[in-house]
Amino acid sequence: MLPDPRLARQIIETLGQSGTPLSKGVSFYNVGNESLLNAVDSHYLGSYLADGGAAFKLVVGDYGSGKSHFLYCVRDRAWQRNFAVSKVDLSPKESPYDDQRRVYAAVASSLIWHELGSLGEDERGLARFLEGTLRRLLASHGLDIEDPGASEVPEVRAFLQTVATTGVDSLSFHKAVLAYFQSLLLGQDRRAESLTRWLHGEEVSPEDMRDLRLIGVTEKINKNNAFKMLRSLCQTVRALGYTGLTLLFDEGDRMLSIGAKAEKTATDNLREVIDRCRDDLPGTLFMYAVPPDFLNTVVPKYPALQQRVQSANYFSRSNPFSPQINLERLDIPDAQLLEGIGYRLLPIFETAYDCSLDKDTQSQNIQILSEAARNSYLSISHRRLFVKALVMEWFRQKEDGQRVITPEFAAATIRGQSDALQSLADDEQTPY
Repeated sequence: MLPDPRLARQIIETLGQSGTPLSKGVSFYNVGNESLLNAVDSHYLGSYLADGGAAFKLVVGDYGSGKSHFLYCVRDRAWQRNFAVSKVDLSPKESPYDDQRRVYAAVASSLIWHELGSLGEDERGLARFLEGTLRRLLASHGLDIEDPGASEVPEVRAFLQTVATTGVDSLSFHKAVLAYFQSLLLGQDRRAESLTRWLHGEEVSPEDMRDLRLIGVTEKINKNNAFKMLRSLCQTVRALGYTGLTLLFDEGDRMLSIGAKAEKTATDNLREVIDRCRDDLPGTLFMYAVPPDFLNTVVPKYPALQQRVQSANYFSRSNPFSPQINLERLDIPDAQLLEGIGYRLLPIFETAYDCSLDKDTQSQNIQILSEAARNSYLSISHRRLFVKALVMEWFRQKEDGQRVITPEFAAATIRGQSDALQSLADDEQTPY
């Protein structure tokens, strides 16, 4: 199965520019991590979490080794199991872990509204997620939120009653969710906007708070009640009919460059999120993606965190209890992995540009670039170097004619891509 031409073009353009995956369509060229995904799916998403359990996993991989790609695959598996997903993508210049309120705000603002099977752009934010859930319920009856009588549909009334009678730790959070649904149904746009800011953990004006107190929203979200709000979010997600909540944090590179004081605060808060996830967040899977240096240079300085993330063995089908998922230990050898990615990307490239490349020629090019990438020993992951170099070479040959490249040309190409990606990585790390 291949993506449609529009999605294929987006996949190839993104890989050619940076070697990083597009957020959509990763299943079309995913190779080598199926046993890890199947273990996450069967042991956690399909059973333990569905029964109200919670789990934390540390995803470990070098820059360019596929951490984001793996998280996208987990996200897609979670959606198939009817989980809500919040994927937090932060730049190396900022982290929410120096303030517990910002952890909640990052999760709430990054909650994704997604319709299975849709190729459109996903929207983010807890308010949009709540609105989408209500609109989907009404759409099954041929109605929309703005239609007269929408609030009187028996299924809508039963839905709101279920939410109202479900136990939620924070009364203010509970009231805010119910009031947001009512504001949508009654067309109270100003109140909906105030509730959106509150639910997302943003600053709320005194005037807005006076109005919100009238409907029982008496607390502001702050660092002292942030975990209670996060637990309330998890409880609410399950009350809305979802299996649970998957939290995907892809910002571990940032921990390597922050100051000592901020590092200690951040690691303390990360440790607390891990503890809370295991004990207080029903139906929640928390995945945190980091480079190996995080384990080697940051974690050893904080014994309490080290106890929670260290493991003698890595996560696998036969050892699903380990907290560490190591992306350097996949199902197949590196040579087979890279070539497998290349063979899956080739028809996507042809679909993207409505062209046909010679299979024998490009099979040889895949193998030669694979060997050059694996022998490069550069600071950028050879997987990312291989993908970016391969896509760019295909485009060049589409325009200028096809030929089998030499090993020397492949090695030079890989070095050139490494320099370009390293420059990009340095720019991302530079504070402003």
